[in-house]
Amino acid sequence: MAARSAGPPLDPSLRVTINLHPDRLVEGVTVVEGLWRDGRYRSQFETGISNGGLTAHPGGARWAWESRLFGGAYDGAPAEERPVYGALAHRSSTVGGSPRFGSSHLRLREAVLARAAFCYPDSVFEPVDVGVAERCRLVELAAAGRDDPLDEYVEAHVHGPVRLREDVEALVLDPSFQGTAVEEAAGRLEVEQGVPVEWHGGFTVAVADLAGSAAY
Repeated sequence: MAARSAGPPLDPSLRVTINLHPDRLVEGVTVVEGLWRDGRYRSQFETGISNGGLTAHPGGARWAWESRLFGGAYDGAPAEERPVYGALAHRSSTVGGSPRFGSSHLRLREAVLARAAFCYPDSVFEPVDVGVAERCRLVELAAAGRDDPLDEYVEAHVHGPVRLREDVEALVLDPSFQGTAVEEAAGRLEVEQGVPVEWHGGFTVAVADLAGSAAY
């Protein structure tokens, strides 16, 4: 992808985030519990869950999009070696780069930028615009892009495992999880994996912003 990338280097203060639903169950275990037990983040190819389409299997749509983006490099790779999806938090939002995919997120360290690739728009649309940390014009494309704010993210693909202790700056939780089992599990994650727990301010919307958005 580097050969197809164009633009200036990314601002090193930007971060890749992985938005997630910490209370979602995978084989009877919540995502946040799975994080502190495994010590790493697992992709849809391993977990079989997603807030998008469930097509991460050989021959599925997600498999085909990755084959196209990465020139077949992962076609025969085991699930645990495939890239992990996130977004570039280019708006410096406290809710992460792609809140469409979860109200909470992992914020990854600066060093992860060097092994990440990016595209805009989402890979579901088979984009031609791609980037890497050294050459990336996707932030300006996203800023001038789609009408729905939830779609104005630069998709990120982290190559290599995302290990909590080495790669994660913080787990940032939605305040709706305060006083719940998610907060308790996040506390164990902080103690056992060294991942600080932070809270963002939550989601609000004005009634005026909803005008005309619902059918009556």
